[in-house]
Amino acid sequence: MILYHGSNIAIDEINLEFSKPNKDFGKGFYLSESKEQAQQMAA
Repeated sequence: MILYHGSNIAIDEINLEFSKPNKDFGKGFYLSESKEQAQQMAA
């Protein structure tokens, strides 16, 4: 399975200190199966 993260920078390590607490499912590192959705989030 390939998953994508909507970011416009390279991420070498997941650090939840940078995540926002009030997202849909709380603090976390969100991924998508959709490359297009991740690209939209990074824009």
